[in-house]
Amino acid sequence: MFLYLFRSSDRPLVVFGRSFSDRETLLGLVLTTVVVVFMTSVGSLLTSALTVGVAIVCLHGTFRVSDDLFLDEQEPAANAGLLSFIGNSTSAAASVVAGRV
Repeated sequence: MFLYLFRSSDRPLVVFGRSFSDRETLLGLVLTTVVVVFMTSVGSLLTSALTVGVAIVCLHGTFRVSDDLFLDEQEPAANAGLLSFIGNSTSAAASVVAGRV
């Protein structure tokens, strides 16, 4: 219904002899959508899903350990070719991890 009534057309929407502008049509459709969403159980479902999602994101941010995300040591500049990450990065990363253990 939303796409049918708010499609781009040259003529305004006319209902019972009264013509409605695009702004009035959009406002009516938005209000109708909000009423339908919250009169059915969809509104409570969307609210609870949003609440659970925010809670999961907050828990993830709380328990995430970000100490090992960045390396303080710099790679030597001799291995700075375009494809240098293919052969040298695994051995360099393994030596960094082995040095920390």
